[in-house]
Amino acid sequence: MIFIPLVHRHCSRAHIRAPLQPALSGPGNDASIDTLVDGRPHGFSEPPKDLRAPPDRSPSLRKAVSPANTETAGKRNGTGMGGATIKRPVQEERIARLGADNPGHDLRAGSQAVAVRRFPPPAKDAVQQSVRYAVADYAVDRIEYPAQLVDRFVPLSESHYRWQVKQSFGSGRYEFCGLADGFFVTFAETEYHTPQAAYFCSPDSLHIYLASSGDGEYVPVDGGPLSFEAPSTVLIVEPAHQPPAEVTLTGHARYIYIVVHREVLKTLYAGSAHELPALLQAFLDGDLQRTSGRALPLSAAMLRCLEDVQTCPLDGRRRRIFLQSKALEIVCQALEAFDQSECFRSVEATKLTARGVVKAQRFLEANYVTPPSLEELAAEVGLSRSALCTGFRQILGQSVFDYIQELRMQRALALLSEGDDPITQIAYAVGYNRSSSFAVAVHRHFGTTPSKLRRRGAPPAN
Repeated sequence: MIFIPLVHRHCSRAHIRAPLQPALSGPGNDASIDTLVDGRPHGFSEPPKDLRAPPDRSPSLRKAVSPANTETAGKRNGTGMGGATIKRPVQEERIARLGADNPGHDLRAGSQAVAVRRFPPPAKDAVQQSVRYAVADYAVDRIEYPAQLVDRFVPLSESHYRWQVKQSFGSGRYEFCGLADGFFVTFAETEYHTPQAAYFCSPDSLHIYLASSGDGEYVPVDGGPLSFEAPSTVLIVEPAHQPPAEVTLTGHARYIYIVVHREVLKTLYAGSAHELPALLQAFLDGDLQRTSGRALPLSAAMLRCLEDVQTCPLDGRRRRIFLQSKALEIVCQALEAFDQSECFRSVEATKLTARGVVKAQRFLEANYVTPPSLEELAAEVGLSRSALCTGFRQILGQSVFDYIQELRMQRALALLSEGDDPITQIAYAVGYNRSSSFAVAVHRHFGTTPSKLRRRGAPPAN
């Protein structure tokens, strides 16, 4: 289980250089998004040292949370993954707004019902991962690892690298990029043979977990579990000085994980913090005292961002800039979803539909040449015909038919560009019984004929 590549015994053992002197200006100076996009955040002070280093973890900080005692713990503390405890001086108006942002969850003590967890807690000696604030803390001088654990490690810059893992617990690929101090992104596609659990903390930060496949959960101290079952978007707000949470990942996990420190969020919303949901305003003001989380619907825009990141062909500085733009887009989309309280009243129904749509998407990718009927596809993914069609448009932004056409045309373009097979044969290969129908479809999609499209894609003559 890997979110941030620090101190993880299942992956690699990195020797991190000593933190560099941060190039940060004083808190009185102005800051803008331009400084973040350039990867050099200015305009806020360095956080306390205890936020930069992994906090000590003692068994006394945590009690094992079981189905028998989670409800009691939640009632005693008045918290859970969806609730929050705020300092008493905060006005009642903010409490009311927080309750409106979180239908069905009153923030006052004793009102929060805690869900039952689905995975056992990590062992007491399990790996602990902590997110540090300074991007310089992720600069790798050299990597030492057993060859059988990491197949390949590719440093792209001092704080940007990708690697592949192959071990008994599973295998997959990961990429980590330190975009700026307090702004990090990790994305991965990994097959976990068994659930992998660890302790994880990212103090004074906003976390966003976006997944199109996989399962797992996030369990804070004395709080209820927040499901990572995909397809899903999960937003977590963790104040400073919280004991590590328990995180489990399992299955074929395809996700992107973003960490935004409170000071970075302050910089992004300098002078406009009132535009944020009340819970995040309390977080920026330092009034949030316990970790709070929310499961959000997986929107079409966020799903496209995940796919764009996973398939990005760019490299070097262009890749880093691309990852910055996508991370900021996901942050904006997640905050927008968080601010739309009506979306949260039917999260489970939306999640069921999203899961079916993603399953249908994968099924069509393997069967676009001879696709099933809508009724057959709906039965295959466990949705009604109307739910499938509506969900496809909401999540992918196009109809099932248009999606099949897109798959066919992209494959046709590849065959026309890469080979010299007869056009009639290519038409059959992508699902057309007549070359004339294929020619009409190509012209409608690309605005030209198959033969002209082939000439455009042909390599230049020597």
